[in-house]
Amino acid sequence: MFLSCFEILRFVEIMAPVFSRDAWRCVWHLIQNDLVHGWGLDFVIGKCVENPHEKIGVVDAQWIVHQKVPSLANQGQSIGKKAPWEVVRDRCIDEWNIFRDRVAKAEKDFHKQSV
Repeated sequence: MFLSCFEILRFVEIMAPVFSRDAWRCVWHLIQNDLVHGWGLDFVIGKCVENPHEKIGVVDAQWIVHQKVPSLANQGQSIGKKAPWEVVRDRCIDEWNIFRDRVAKAEKDFHKQSV
């Protein structure tokens, strides 16, 4: 094996993930259907496998056509003096905080059970 072919990354944006059955059992609980921005999975996916640096790979030799999905930026409604994009941005920040809190709680609960 040529280690020069590998690079250790801390974050990769997920576009077309593929999971083993074991990893999917964990990932399923990280998907937040009530959060429209889909925040966070990219950051915590490594929690679903032991030794993520050995078990998670990135295939960057295959291309994927990204369908132009309209941005959420102007899909919000003005509230008071806030422009639609500001309302969307605020919701995005709120959802990121909700996701982080849920992951922290899940980790805390998991560690309580494993003691």
